[in-house]
Amino acid sequence: MTQSRLDLLIEKANNEVITLSEVTEIVGSILQSNSRHSKDIKDLLTKIINKLDSIEQKVNYLYENNSPVFAAVLEDEKEDWKVLLFTQQCQPSSFLF
Repeated sequence: MTQSRLDLLIEKANNEVITLSEVTEIVGSILQSNSRHSKDIKDLLTKIINKLDSIEQKVNYLYENNSPVFAAVLEDEKEDWKVLLFTQQCQPSSFLF
């Protein structure tokens, strides 16, 4: 339904001269519009779910295959200090400072 047609039917409704078939036309148009929007929302949700599944698979892969060796460096620009955290397998002498 075009906007001009809808405006005409609303004007008729305001003047109380609208017919049952015209009311049915409005309702049918609303149902079609809602159906299209619902389909668009469903498609977007499906894409989001697929992307989340992909992210979950990547996170699981990283978690399952992570190395026991890690280092965390915390830096403060104002104080210029560093804190290095190592696991037992990681020796500070293996790093260049």
